[in-house]
Amino acid sequence: MFKFLKSNKKYEPLDKELRKYFENNLLWFIQEFPDPKIEERKILVPVEQDFPILWDKSQNVAFETLKIICLNMRIDYNEVELDFFDNGIKEINMGYETLFVESDPSIPEAAGIYHPEKINDRYHISIDATLLENPDKLIATIAHELAHVKLLGEKELDQNDEMLTDFATVFFGLGIFNANTSFQFKTQTDRWVASSMGYLKVEEWAYALALFAFKRNEIEPDWKQYLNLTIKKEFEKCLKYLFDNENEIFKFDD
Repeated sequence: MFKFLKSNKKYEPLDKELRKYFENNLLWFIQEFPDPKIEERKILVPVEQDFPILWDKSQNVAFETLKIICLNMRIDYNEVELDFFDNGIKEINMGYETLFVESDPSIPEAAGIYHPEKINDRYHISIDATLLENPDKLIATIAHELAHVKLLGEKELDQNDEMLTDFATVFFGLGIFNANTSFQFKTQTDRWVASSMGYLKVEEWAYALALFAFKRNEIEPDWKQYLNLTIKKEFEKCLKYLFDNENEIFKFDD
């Protein structure tokens, strides 16, 4: 019989460099966007109270969603131009089966686009029209594009940083949606469908959300219940790590 030795290695989420990346950037967000305080920021969750919208797949759904997210991110809704483009599911023949992959930001045709040039002095974002059929992905995509508005449009950054933009959705209260839609794999009657959105990996989303909760001193945040099982499991491990090692968090080598 084989004997398996238990590892005494201390659990650490991500590697140190990545952890410090998120810690440093969270402090940056707090400094650059001090109002409201991080403890007072509203976390939007997938309930009717937060999104009182009739999800009828019409374009009006996107505009109503845009209003709610703009309010939470402190962006003037009237300063944002929203339009739509067709993208949808792409078919990949793998020989033994066909895989259908939905809009993926790693390729040019992304689920959403932030346009650096304004239209009539308004910020301009575009989203894939197929997202009207999926509320969670619609919310996540609009949140990501509005994060570009906060960072690039409001001149907080000189150059685009997609990882930081994803992380911004956590700080501005939309991280649940963006984390949950970061990767999904499901079966349909006649095919497998893989869906990925965003630039952070599952473990990175988990640490980003846990760090946000830690800074808000939330040992057991109510909003945790809305995370999908994969993210939630990693989130709980990360949050425990943060509180178990709180003296090491936000400490940087000279």
